[in-house]
This record gives sequence, C-alpha cells and structure tokens, in this order.
Amino acid sequence: MVAEGVYVALAAGLAVAIPGIFSALGVGMTGVAASAVAAEDPKKAYKALFFVIMPGTQGIYGFVAAFLTVLATGLSLSAAGIQLKSSLAGIPNIGLLVFMCALPAVLQGITSYFQGKVASAAVSAFAKRPEVFAPGAMYVVAVELYAILGLLSSILMLSLTGIL
Repeated sequence: MVAEGVYVALAAGLAVAIPGIFSALGVGMTGVAASAVAAEDPKKAYKALFFVIMPGTQGIYGFVAAFLTVLATGLSLSAAGIQLKSSLAGIPNIGLLVFMCALPAVLQGITSYFQGKVASAAVSAFAKRPEVFAPGAMYVVAVELYAILGLLSSILMLSLTGIL
C-alpha cells in the first residue's frame, strides 16, 4: 500500500513540473518569434515582450497550486516517512483526494504550449501591422482564462473538501 503522503507529494511535484515544462516550451516558442521582430525593429521589442511573458504564467499558477497543496496538508518528511498534518491522518484516501484536487492545476499547464502558438502568431502579425497588437493580446489572454480556471478549480476543490 502506498502512503497517503506519496500522492500528495506527487500532486505537488506534478503541479510544478507539468506547467513548468509547457511554460518553457510556450515562452521559448514565442521568444524566438519576438527576437526576430526585435532584430527587425528594436522599437517593437518591449511590446513583443508581453507576448513572450504570457505563456509563462501557467508555470506560476502550478507553483501556487503546489505551494498551497503542501501548506494545506502539512506535507513533511521525518524518520517515520512522509507525513501529513494530524487533522488529515484519519481521512481515508486523503492522498488520492488531494491528488485529484491538484489535477486541474496540473493540467492547466498544458495550455501554455498552445498559448505560445497563439502568442507567436500575434508577434508575427504585430511585426507586420502594429495596430493589431490589442487584438493579438486579446487572443493570448483568451487562452489565459482557461489556465486561471484550472488554478481556481484546484483551490476551490481543496477548500470545499476542507483540506485548505
């Protein structure tokens, strides 16, 4: 049988790792496009930076979810093994419950890859026609909404189950 704390540690680890990996992909993809624009017209570099930064926010959301998960459960390592705070000790399958609560925050990270694709296209459009900066920003923010919903879902689930 797997200790309940293992599921909690897995949830926190994945909440950082998955969004972090996909954020790096999204930021990298957009950074390549923005670098080309900056080389052509340095005055556009700072506006292009907005598009580069946006896919990185999912990594921050994942970190927040992991931090809240560890904080709420009191996850710690002792000589006895992985421990949770005593108020959670008697709840059956608490580790699996926490893992399921963290899952939306884990999966929201995947959106950063697709946000990077949208942001790269917005950078290219902005390079050709600066007046399309605002519509491009709205397209990028539209993807951000679903990442925010993932984080909020995890926080809500942790709260409604009494863990947070």
